[in-house]
Amino acid sequence: MKLVIGIFILLSCTGMFAQQQSSREAEILITKVLISSKKNDPTHKLNFYKYDAYENLKVSGDPEALTGPGYKKTELRKTLKKTGVFFAEKTSQHIYDDIEGYKEIITGANMPGFKKPVYPIYNIDFQSENIYDNTYIIFDQEFISPLNKKAPSLYDFKIDKDTIINNRLVSKIIFTPRYKKEAQLFYGSLYIDHETNGVAKAVFKKAGDLNIIAYHDFIYDTNTSLWLNSSRKLYVRKEKTRKELEILGARLEVGIEKKVGDDQNASEELYLIIEAINSNFKTNKETNYGRKGLKIEVQDSAITQKEQYWDKYRGDDAFSTTELAEFMDLDSIVAASKITRKLETLDKFKVGYFPVSFFDIDLKYLVKFNDYEAFRIGIGGQTNEKLSEKFRINGYLAYGTKDAVFKHKIGIGYRINKEKNTWLNIYKQDDINEFAAESFLTDARVYSLFEPRLINIPTFYLYKQYGMSLQQRLFPSVISEVSLSRKRITQTTNYQFNPTGDPFSEYILSELSLGARWSPVSEFMRTPQGYQEITKGYPILSGQITQGIKGLAGSDFNYLKVSGKAEYTIKRPNKTSTDFMLEGHYSAGKIPLTHLYHAYPNAPNKDEILQRFSVAGRRSFETMYFNEFFSDKLLIGQLKHRFAPFKIFSFLQPELVLISKAAWGDLDNEQRHENINFNTLEKGYLESGFELNKLIFGFGLSASYRYGAYHLPDFADNLALKFTFYLEL
Repeated sequence: MKLVIGIFILLSCTGMFAQQQSSREAEILITKVLISSKKNDPTHKLNFYKYDAYENLKVSGDPEALTGPGYKKTELRKTLKKTGVFFAEKTSQHIYDDIEGYKEIITGANMPGFKKPVYPIYNIDFQSENIYDNTYIIFDQEFISPLNKKAPSLYDFKIDKDTIINNRLVSKIIFTPRYKKEAQLFYGSLYIDHETNGVAKAVFKKAGDLNIIAYHDFIYDTNTSLWLNSSRKLYVRKEKTRKELEILGARLEVGIEKKVGDDQNASEELYLIIEAINSNFKTNKETNYGRKGLKIEVQDSAITQKEQYWDKYRGDDAFSTTELAEFMDLDSIVAASKITRKLETLDKFKVGYFPVSFFDIDLKYLVKFNDYEAFRIGIGGQTNEKLSEKFRINGYLAYGTKDAVFKHKIGIGYRINKEKNTWLNIYKQDDINEFAAESFLTDARVYSLFEPRLINIPTFYLYKQYGMSLQQRLFPSVISEVSLSRKRITQTTNYQFNPTGDPFSEYILSELSLGARWSPVSEFMRTPQGYQEITKGYPILSGQITQGIKGLAGSDFNYLKVSGKAEYTIKRPNKTSTDFMLEGHYSAGKIPLTHLYHAYPNAPNKDEILQRFSVAGRRSFETMYFNEFFSDKLLIGQLKHRFAPFKIFSFLQPELVLISKAAWGDLDNEQRHENINFNTLEKGYLESGFELNKLIFGFGLSASYRYGAYHLPDFADNLALKFTFYLEL
């Protein structure tokens, strides 16, 4: 008996020793892989390479597994009920250049059921191309790769066996998460070349909210001594639990909880399958890189490929006869369900328009409120490409219920260049504007459905203006605008501008302005419809220069104004982020207060805290009172830190944001501005607070406090409590 026990203990110790030895050998091998990663990564070893690819996406399974609100989900659910599948395929060239970077040129695009592809689907990063990246991406979500430099501290590795791939000896390493509850880790296997320490095959798996299996197969290229990715596959299977994915440019929840009484045999599964086959690898520069500054370029001919074109890529076993019939049936199903029309509506709604035939209604003009007009009711918009791709007519008509005056704008535009979206516009406008509200020309094309600060503004001036502008996307990353205008200004207050002893309450300003917005790190896609920003990168830089020209069309003053703005955001995998914003303005010459600068005050001029309770702005100073400060030189800084959402319930996930803001300013010749009392900002204005956002229906709460040189004697006067509102489209 003692002998048996002894043998058992010996065998156990031997097994444990063997496992420990295997783990140590695996860790040594993984260390070698990490050290050798740059020489095995084509983007580091090669100055240039390219390959051709065919890729298809299939969505199949129970349509009731598509849960959650949203018409895209509803329409896709309807499609799946009748066809059982959703399908998209493309062919492309993938090019890497060590100077220009990575690019995909889509040579064929097919999405049965749609007259033209839904281009936002190409914006989705379904699966990482490069196995050596620190993060591995699935459906735009970042995971920590087992080839990350921190992997030895996050994963356990074990050598399983040796095998042969492409006639080369490789070792299979199994990896498992060291921390089982870490949502960003995989388990799976890597096949490592004994000679080069390069990855010859990889399998990533994940169970939980989504059941994921991702494959990468490689072929060995003797010319470069590199393993090149010959194919990749991604299988996502969903059962019961819910998880949001990004499909067709909208959030898509997959998975559904079974209810009591449901048929126990009913399918609850939804499958999303991606298959990509790569071929024709080249490592020289004989291929033209194409347009620079783009990550994705959809060729004009891509959407016109015939059925015979796709047959040669699909292969004999691509679909079953039943599947292929279902895919071809999508044409009639999509048309009957009017999916294309509804997708068009959402795309335009995201930038503030609702299309009705050939006219896009501008949602910003429907209803507003401010202290001068009370309710401002209006209608506005512009004609769209259904009327003409060359011409557009735009404008609005609005009425203030308090001042009982109509305001309007009418404009005509002619498109000079489709690809660069170059428009020449002329316009006439009669409206009101806020005192000292300097704006960037290019910000007008960054849409916000709800502008909370407008509710609180008390002081306006009247203007009648006509002018012309040239809008253009100079490069994918640069939008620009040149504007020449003439404005006649009148006052709604007793303010007068007195630069020479002869005060003006009315005056004429003629201005020539040049503005540009540069997103050097953002990623862009070019389609037959023009350029689209697919990934917002930081920094984002805006600049503008304005020259007032005395004597031009009766203008009264000469002056110069220069403005600049820089925005930067750091986003982290744990869903926290930090935002920085720096904005500066400078002016010289004879400039009325109406056209100088304020620091975006947003505190109503009321005595009690609750009387000042309103809606917080995006970049405004919540404790700074309206008309309290004006400047001709101004610098504003803002810092926001967002914590990850607190997951209280599925419907309640509030976000905490800590905010600090500062402003410095100065004003020369303060005596020129009569019949108005204000202060300057040369001592520096400081404000800090927090927001607790998305408590219910997009609404939240905020609190801000003023301190420093402009701190007020009464505590309550330094405090601002407000609603916040963030609407996600």
